[in-house]
Amino acid sequence: MVSSGIWPTRVTYTSLIYVLSKLNRMKEADQLFEKITAKGISPDLVMYNVLIDGHCVNGNIDSAFSLLKKLDEMKILPDEVTYHTILQGSCREGKIEEARELLDQMKRKGFKPDHVSYNALISGYSRRGDMKDAFRVRDAMLSIGFNPTLLTYNALIQGLCKNQQGELAEELLKEMVSKGITPDDSTYFSMIEGIGKVDKSVESCDS
Repeated sequence: MVSSGIWPTRVTYTSLIYVLSKLNRMKEADQLFEKITAKGISPDLVMYNVLIDGHCVNGNIDSAFSLLKKLDEMKILPDEVTYHTILQGSCREGKIEEARELLDQMKRKGFKPDHVSYNALISGYSRRGDMKDAFRVRDAMLSIGFNPTLLTYNALIQGLCKNQQGELAEELLKEMVSKGITPDDSTYFSMIEGIGKVDKSVESCDS
C-alpha cells in the first residue's frame, strides 16, 4: 500500500489487528499496535477494544488490564464493550475477584451491568464451586430488575451438580420451566452428570 502511495488508515490498522487476533497471533498484533503509536498515529477506542478482545479470547487477561490502564493514561474513556470484554475474559480464566472489582468500577463510572456481565460472574463462581457467591450475584441481578436467563440457570445448575447438590439443581430446573424457560442439552447434561456423581457417592458409602 505504502509503495503505491496509499497510506494505511487507522481503520486499516484496526482491521489488521483484528485479523491477527483471530489467528491467535497476539505478539504480532501487539507489535503492530506499538508500530502504529511510534508512527504518531493515535489509537482510538475501537482499536483498543479490538486488541483487548484478542487478548481476552487468548487468555491474556493481564495484557487486557494493562491496555485498560493505558486507556486511562491516554484519557480515552472505555465503554460497555471494553468492560464487558474484560469481565467475561476474567471469568473464563477464573479471575473472579478481578472481574467483580471491574463490575464495581463499571458502576462507579456510571455504566449499567447487563445480563452478560452478571451471567459471566455467575458462571465463574459456579465453575469454581463457589455457589454461595453465585447465588448472591443472581440475587443482585434480580434486585435491579434482570430476570435469570437460560444461561443463568445453566451455570447455576452446572455448579450445583458438580458440588453434588442435585436436589437444589432439580428445584432450579423446575423453577426455570415454570418461568417458561426451556432447558437445553447443556441443562440436561449437567443434570445427568450430577446424578452420576450422587450415585457414585452412595456406592462408596455402601461399600
